[in-house]
Amino acid sequence: MNFGTLLRLANLLTISRLFLIPPFIYCFQADIMGAALAIFVVAALTDHFDGKIARKQGVTGFGKFMDPLADKLLTGAALICLALFKHVDNGLIPVWMVSVIMGREVLVTFLRIVFITKYGEVVSANQWGKYKMTSQLIVIVIGLTLLAFQDNLNATLIVQNRGPIYFMMYVPLILTVGSGLEFLINNRKPLFALVHATRYDPKAGT
Repeated sequence: MNFGTLLRLANLLTISRLFLIPPFIYCFQADIMGAALAIFVVAALTDHFDGKIARKQGVTGFGKFMDPLADKLLTGAALICLALFKHVDNGLIPVWMVSVIMGREVLVTFLRIVFITKYGEVVSANQWGKYKMTSQLIVIVIGLTLLAFQDNLNATLIVQNRGPIYFMMYVPLILTVGSGLEFLINNRKPLFALVHATRYDPKAGT
């Protein structure tokens, strides 16, 4: 990959998403929920636009790998913030939910790295993976919106560990587990070759 490829607009948008994570965490922890919401929405929009631009300019290997990784880091940061929300005992969502979601992301990212290293193959996000990511972004945006406007709503109903944010999170949780299983099924041949130390040709699929 050359420097010109890295500087493509789609890739720059992906990189910008990474740089938005620290200010998002800071604003959330400082209870500046309006700013946290705005930053997260901007970051989510970069995900939407970098995909559209990449399809027009051509998808690069860097983009295929870094785009889903940036998504995982962004949503992971938001989920951890919700789980460690300091004004509610045990957070707005339970740690086990975050562990399941992030465990899937770590496993899939690890396997992608292994496939690149061993087979020179970059595995793109599958359709269910995109549904999973979209559902995570939507639920997080709704949750941040509720927190940003809680003074105008029923704060007691929103700020609790079994409130609306908790129940909404079951949608991305189910899609996350399902997309992880789909990833393993779709890549069962390279996985089999990896586990049994046999030869695998990505071009031949065997």
